[in-house]
This record gives sequence, C-alpha cells and structure tokens, in this order.
Amino acid sequence: MRTTKLLGTGLLLLTVTACAANSGAGAPAASGSGPETPTTSASAPGTVTPTLGPPPSQTVGRPTQGIAPGDDVVAETQVDARGLPEGYPRSLTRSLDGRTLTLQAEEGGCRRVSAHVGDQTAQQVVVLVAVMSAPKGQMCPDYIREIKVPLVLAAPLGTRTVVLRQG
Repeated sequence: MRTTKLLGTGLLLLTVTACAANSGAGAPAASGSGPETPTTSASAPGTVTPTLGPPPSQTVGRPTQGIAPGDDVVAETQVDARGLPEGYPRSLTRSLDGRTLTLQAEEGGCRRVSAHVGDQTAQQVVVLVAVMSAPKGQMCPDYIREIKVPLVLAAPLGTRTVVLRQG
C-alpha cells in the first residue's frame, strides 16, 4: 500500500514537472526586433520546433461572450416583454449610435432563436422573437451556446420602448 502511494506521488510529480518544462514556465521572455523574430519551443525531449512572430493577440476584435466594449444594456424599464412566453430571450444591448440592438440568447441542440424588427414608431420599436424546437421525440445534441442577433433600426432607439413579441 505504501509503495503504491509513493509510486503514485512520484508519477504525479514527474508529470507536473514535465508539463511545466514543456509550457516554458520559468523561461526568459523572448526579445526580438520585429514580428518575424524566430523563437523556439520544446515539444518533446530532444526536439525543438521553431515558431515565427509574437504570440497571437488576446484582444483582437470584439468578445464572443458578454457585452461588447462600448455597447450599452437596454434598461428593463425600456423593454416590454409581456408578449413573450416563458423561456424566450429578453436581454438587449444597443450600439454606441443607438441604431443597432442586439438580442442575446442561448441556443443549442435543436433549439434555434431568431428575431427581426417589426413596426417602428416614434414611441416604440417592435421586435419579433421566434424560438424553434425539435419535434417531440427527436434526438438532439446536448450543447448550449450564446448567440447575438443584431437588429438594425431605421433611427436611433433613444427613449423609445422596445416591445418584444412572439413571432
């Protein structure tokens, strides 16, 4: 029993050490003069794999989840979702210029969410939201992903009310 524990602990220590060595932990940062500076990384004992350029940027583009920088959440007091059934998405953001609303929703498996802008008046903007599900008994994959449905308005939202309806 004691030998098994010692062997297990030794293997765990060896694995952690090998992973730290392969990830470059503790290695000095590469300093180069430009984007074509070759660097090397060890992928297996005794081999060196050259790579070119700096590591990919972590801040390119807009985020894939959450609210994009500069966008604004539409206040709940400005959204009338009484016409939507339970389980329909209700979360809206607006762009800086107020001309684009984004409906944030979760879909997955056989559930699909879509939306489009309906009537627009000086007092309100109607957004028709549809949620399609698979027929009863159909097998569906088990996953969920966050989606964003852009809704382009004819004029900035301003103080108009957003009315969410099934459709």
